[in-house]
Amino acid sequence: MVNFDVSPFQAFIFDMDGTLVDNMDFHRQTWIQWAPREGLNMSADEIWAQTHGTIGEIVARFFPDKSPEEQFQIGERKEALYREIYKPHLALLPGLDAFLEWTKQHDMPCAVATAGNNNNINFTIDGLGIRSYFRAYVSGDDVTHGKPHPEVFLLAAQELGIDPEKCLVFEDSKVGVEAARRAGMKCVALNLMNAREDFGDTSHVIKWVEDYRDLINNS
Repeated sequence: MVNFDVSPFQAFIFDMDGTLVDNMDFHRQTWIQWAPREGLNMSADEIWAQTHGTIGEIVARFFPDKSPEEQFQIGERKEALYREIYKPHLALLPGLDAFLEWTKQHDMPCAVATAGNNNNINFTIDGLGIRSYFRAYVSGDDVTHGKPHPEVFLLAAQELGIDPEKCLVFEDSKVGVEAARRAGMKCVALNLMNAREDFGDTSHVIKWVEDYRDLINNS
């Protein structure tokens, strides 16, 4: 049994990286290894500061003069390297297996809405064997604007056929939490990428938790 009031909600929308899996350090490692391979001479902090949004947006920041085709290939190399590095460590966040099972038992529609591309969705969802819990997937390949723009969450609500204000978002990053606010959705913030005081307007956040074990009664 979940330990918070779900009655206002008709669907759950989950970010993926950092929210379903604790993989953000592996993305950081990948960016740091990838950058010099692509000829970028930048510090780790300089690189990491530019890595918000979709892979297309990020690569365009680093290589604005490259053609779209070249940018795409550069991004593909980064994501392939990430999957190679993270694959041995792929695992659900603690408590997520029980939480997803609750959603299935209570017929709560769920979607994944992520800046990650479709290859990364397949890698994560199929690698963990959790595809049956989700009815819709929206990736960075499907949107024009990355978070904090609300597009990815609004598309997920549309795919589920649920009004945005009836959707509850699960997020780990400040740009994701802000995207939920802009989408008119309530949010659970967990496994935080940033200090809580860095999160701007959080009037829509209904719970702050470490992981999904904090959302389930153990009795």
